[in-house]
Amino acid sequence: MESVPAAPAVDAPAGELGRPRLSLVDVVAQSIGFIGPVFSVAFLLPSVAGLGFTGKGAGVGSPLALIVATIGMCGVAWIISCYARRIHAAGALYDYVTDGFGQRVGFLAGWVYYGGMTLLCVAIFPAFGGFMALTLLGNHNIDIKWWILALASVVAVFGMTILGVQISTRTQLTLALVSVSVIFSWIIYVIVKGGVHGNSGTPFDPSAISFNDLFYGLLYACLVFTGFETAANLAEETAEPRRSIPRAVLWSVVGVGAFYVIVTYGLELAFGLDMGAFLDPKNFPPLYTAAANPAFGGSTFGEVVQWIVLVDIFAVALGVANACSRGYFALARDGRLPRQLGAVHPRLRTPWVAAGLLGVVSAVLVILTEVTDGIVSGAPSDPGVWFRFFQFGATFGALGLIIVYFLIAVSGFLGQPGENRIGLAIAAIVGAAATLAAIWGTVYKAPAVYSLDKVWWLTAAWAGLGVLVLLFLHSRGDFDRQTSAQERHGSG
Repeated sequence: MESVPAAPAVDAPAGELGRPRLSLVDVVAQSIGFIGPVFSVAFLLPSVAGLGFTGKGAGVGSPLALIVATIGMCGVAWIISCYARRIHAAGALYDYVTDGFGQRVGFLAGWVYYGGMTLLCVAIFPAFGGFMALTLLGNHNIDIKWWILALASVVAVFGMTILGVQISTRTQLTLALVSVSVIFSWIIYVIVKGGVHGNSGTPFDPSAISFNDLFYGLLYACLVFTGFETAANLAEETAEPRRSIPRAVLWSVVGVGAFYVIVTYGLELAFGLDMGAFLDPKNFPPLYTAAANPAFGGSTFGEVVQWIVLVDIFAVALGVANACSRGYFALARDGRLPRQLGAVHPRLRTPWVAAGLLGVVSAVLVILTEVTDGIVSGAPSDPGVWFRFFQFGATFGALGLIIVYFLIAVSGFLGQPGENRIGLAIAAIVGAAATLAAIWGTVYKAPAVYSLDKVWWLTAAWAGLGVLVLLFLHSRGDFDRQTSAQERHGSG
């Protein structure tokens, strides 16, 4: 769908999403909401420093590793932004890979990408319910079962998703502004105060970190950007997609990358650059420990930070629900999934069948997680059975997304109409290197706990199932004609 102005209200054709009225602010909120920068700071960034599968990381040089990772992901973001200027479709990366490599590879990319996103979607609700239950019990001695809170979040998230995308994006915007603003303001206070022993440039000094440590830090650093591209899933509902979507994609990577670098630096100062204490399991997550330190906040502020992280998890859930339901819609509209999933609510103009299916699956998996002791294997120290499925689902999901990022990066070598081929080739090299590092970081020395050592072959099995579906579609002649999505939203 080509860029159109915010025209007078007209009814959208049957099978089409709502009128294009989302603004740049809305689509930025979608990308940042999906990333969940505060949640990532709390639970994912410690892996960059050395709490990952390998037990190795960038240590005190984590801010430097994050700068390098941001540059790498900017390579992928640049190529995505080039596609986004030409192709305005709800399928986003599925449509981009189709444009670059053809319908068959595009289908497989969509199958892997939205398969991974589905696991991310259903795994985020146990995380929300579990962390909220812990927060209520630990701070106020209020005991509410985690699965009740998780089911309530499923209803709230998919209710907003069905009622209207602008409701979801504006809610994400509010939650992201609150969570990011509070944490960023606090970390600036820590930096200005000089942490424990005063400010230091050591975290940014290349001589303070070995190449080996930097490499291990990069394995995990690229993973904390997953979801930056999902602004593109809202292209059909955006007033000026040619302008807004590329900006949202690039700005989210640069802005979130800067946030990660500054917050990680401030947290290291709060621990006096003592990475032994920073990585001590007793202090996990270091964000909570630093916030509860009387020198920088205290117990009350520590609880505030816990609630802010919960706010960010809810924003992540909204972002994933928006993107994944529109991915189902796009694949179904093209005949790659059952046509029923391409249905649009006649009044609300939202993919309500796809969103409803995701909501039902999420609710069922919340219940199964409770009754099966977490579905996957866990550890005695787990805070609850919910944590087990969350860890597995988040890892499987991230790997699916990163694999497709790699395909997008490689497509940069093919060039883009009207774009500088040398610049695209550089972006392809940088992006491919970053995504390969992230893929390796997901599978290398993955432990048996939470069945993380099985993620790579389960992903391969999922891709293999996609090949079988592809062969079935091919036998029906589905790839012998251009899809409706390409006809409406293809290059131009």
